[in-house]
Amino acid sequence: MLSWSNSFRVGSIGLVLLGGGSAYSSIGDYEHSVAPFIEEHCVKCHGEEKQKGDVRLDDLAWDFNDGSNAVAWQDISDMLIIGDMPPEEEERPPEGEISKVVELIDTQLRRAAEAQQGGGRIEIRRLSHSALDNTVRDLLGIEQLLSENLPADAEFEGFENLAMTLDANPELVLKLQDNVRRLAAIALSSGEDPRQNLIFEADDLGHGRSVELRDGFVNTASGRDRNAAIWPCGYVVPEDGLYRVRIRTFAGDNRWELEEKGIEYRYTKQDYNESMAKQKRRSPDDTRLAAIVAIQAEEARPQDSGTLPGRRVGYFYSEKDVAWDTVDVRLKKGENIMIQYASAANLQAPPYAIVEGKRMLVAEILHVGELQIEGPLMESWPTKAYAGLLNSDVDLGGRVSGFLEEAFRRPVLESTVSIYTELFLNGVEQGLSDEEAMRNLLEAVLCSPRFLFNYDRGDGEDAWGLANRLSYFLWNSAPDNELREAAGAGSLLSPEEVGRQAERMLKDPRLERFVHDFTAQWLGLKDIELMRPDPKLYRNYEPLLEGLMAEESREFFLHVLQENLPLTAFLDSDFVVINERLAKHYDIPDVVGDYFREVGISEDSPRGGLLGQASILKLTSNGTRTSPVVRGVWVLENVLGAPPSPPPADVPPIEPDVRGTTTIREMLAKHREVETCNSCHRKIDPWGFGLEQFDAVGAFRSEYRNGQDVYSKGTVSNGFFDGVTEMKSILLERSQQFYRALTEKLFTHALGHPLSFDERIVADDIADRNLAEGLGFRDLILDICRSHLFMNTGKSKDESRILHSSID
Repeated sequence: MLSWSNSFRVGSIGLVLLGGGSAYSSIGDYEHSVAPFIEEHCVKCHGEEKQKGDVRLDDLAWDFNDGSNAVAWQDISDMLIIGDMPPEEEERPPEGEISKVVELIDTQLRRAAEAQQGGGRIEIRRLSHSALDNTVRDLLGIEQLLSENLPADAEFEGFENLAMTLDANPELVLKLQDNVRRLAAIALSSGEDPRQNLIFEADDLGHGRSVELRDGFVNTASGRDRNAAIWPCGYVVPEDGLYRVRIRTFAGDNRWELEEKGIEYRYTKQDYNESMAKQKRRSPDDTRLAAIVAIQAEEARPQDSGTLPGRRVGYFYSEKDVAWDTVDVRLKKGENIMIQYASAANLQAPPYAIVEGKRMLVAEILHVGELQIEGPLMESWPTKAYAGLLNSDVDLGGRVSGFLEEAFRRPVLESTVSIYTELFLNGVEQGLSDEEAMRNLLEAVLCSPRFLFNYDRGDGEDAWGLANRLSYFLWNSAPDNELREAAGAGSLLSPEEVGRQAERMLKDPRLERFVHDFTAQWLGLKDIELMRPDPKLYRNYEPLLEGLMAEESREFFLHVLQENLPLTAFLDSDFVVINERLAKHYDIPDVVGDYFREVGISEDSPRGGLLGQASILKLTSNGTRTSPVVRGVWVLENVLGAPPSPPPADVPPIEPDVRGTTTIREMLAKHREVETCNSCHRKIDPWGFGLEQFDAVGAFRSEYRNGQDVYSKGTVSNGFFDGVTEMKSILLERSQQFYRALTEKLFTHALGHPLSFDERIVADDIADRNLAEGLGFRDLILDICRSHLFMNTGKSKDESRILHSSID
């Protein structure tokens, strides 16, 4: 759903009669109903003299052939339906008048939409970074990133997979070629299997001078100094790739145990006897955070000191009892890994103490007993690509043809197969080995527009284009064998077969790619690492908790989809999907274990739905404090599908009062005194204040740090609320608006472009049916896949030829 203001940013578009010039003009209805309504209730604020929100309606044409006009009228209808216009301070027209105007607009929109021939609009688009990586993984059978170091995919309205932003500029092409060479050398090699599965017991672990070996464990009590790090001796990463690290640890503060047993201890560093006693201790039941740091292998040596170098590639929690943790990390050739005790204090010297005549560490301690490293992870060796291209009984032409069909995601002409076959044969004639010559072929394939771009004939009869669309929507990768077979047989062109294939795909583990990709864009989870909270203000916040926050939102989304729950679960639910660490963050008892599971919550809990999730609340904060404006905009954009206009350039931003003497409510009230700000902030601020009961990391609160009570009240078009629980009830009353907003975002993600007015009508009808019939989220996805928009039926032949020729 487009916003009231966004659809008018192209400039004023007139409200004039077109006489007989418009095939869909209902001039009588317009003159007797619509024009008087606009004149009486709208022109005062959106006319020649005043244009609130940059919206002018006194010269808007009653012409639905013009796409811009149609979108403008569609937004007018939306605002009237949800009650955002006229504003609450103005007298609201009788519901009968509103309904009549909305019905007339809707009738004209549908007539205009029928003239669009009912087909979808499929645009050629490059594969996004995540799609490139997934496609390479499935095609070659290796865990390598084709997108590494490529220029970031541009974003539009939160989406990074749109045709309008996914280009192939010279910088991207040059870096892509470098990456392709690296991938080809790994995928097509008959050398020694680079995969390792190594085990390092305590005696095999290197460590700094501030670490002790005791009772089969290597123990460290400090966090940042390399003297306190632990690493596998002599290990060197053999190839770039994904590695699985398993580590057996336990952690805790052994002072609790010594004092409970009445055992005395005295630190060898005299001032520690006083300073350590003053230090605030963690509870014995608290989890402790450890980090995995990648470092150049030759730098892993005990004689070095100073700040721990390298890059953090993973985290894990260590408990009070011995347990295994598994972390997948991306490492580069020539590196080693170090274990850093991130929860420990950064001590100037190791906390050695004399205990019953023995010297030992006494403090917060991480105990590491064993470490295993497996990788680089890949399906097989030789790789899938090697087996298909170089280690097969099929003749050369057959091998190349089969690979090209899978890589280009559609059949290829015999002449195309010949071109690539000749590329291989010419390399062999020039003295290259079969592997080297085949790498040239693979590099050419992965740099080809036919690999980098998804294209479609655009005529609704291209089963291969539909297979690609379906696969990149639900798996964010290329079609598998079964989907390609359905495309080849032509059966995929029926809605029934599309539904059957979509049902199958929704049960496949690769569905998690869709979950990850769509939530990254819709909810903004791709930005979860931005604006890290101030550690002085949020001492319990940790990088791994940040990752778990995003994982909660993904697991919740997946649960709603797999259980086919109604979309209202996103607005409010009687459950959360969390693990033990998040349960502690939310003060939810009796949740034990790292795995995510459904946990029931009380009726008055603030946590149900998306708005109680820490990821959303952290994303809409700035690291030190919350922002009702940012949170309100997030609700309007991502929940209600009605993003506000950007702030005027001549209005200064709101600056926080660092003294704490002015509340954010008072600052925003002052800000709203600026007339150009008032119309938007009146819509934005209430939704943001409704979330003020959560701090910047998503913890529930009743007062601010300065002791003032949290203000969480808001008035919107359909009611008043005080607190997030009541706000969610107000949102549930606007379920139709949310259903439409989410459905339109799903279509945008699936088709790769924002929806036109006629496409929005189709999407809104699907959303309305889902709500009216009490259907679930999975039902909605299936309806989208079976829709004529997605299947692309109804396109003209002329347009299809243009689309097809542009890629050839």
